[in-house]
Amino acid sequence: MPRVLIIDDAEYARDILKKILIKGGYEIAGDAGDGEEGVREYSRTKPDLVIVDMIMPKLDGIGTIRAIKEINPHAKIIVISADGQVAHIEEAVKAGALSYINKPYQWSVVLNELAQLSGGPD
Repeated sequence: MPRVLIIDDAEYARDILKKILIKGGYEIAGDAGDGEEGVREYSRTKPDLVIVDMIMPKLDGIGTIRAIKEINPHAKIIVISADGQVAHIEEAVKAGALSYINKPYQWSVVLNELAQLSGGPD
């Protein structure tokens, strides 16, 4: 069962994602409310996949992606954000994100993206 780390400053967004992932057969490795905490959680939990928001306090999504990629260049990261600006999406991909999902999102879209990156839940 792939383990997923959720990094988003909105607690309600983390809670919704947890429900989606658990129902989809994924394990929650942990969650964090800002980028700095997210990088620490990544180091501690070593998840299979990471979902990260773009706009967060302390360290934004781009900085978080870069910091995680320094720890593990092969980290699989999906960005989920309401900020759908093309420049930000392109910057996230350059930093190492493999996929981008716009908020509000549908359960099926989130689970499909995770399945493509992880091979699906076991």
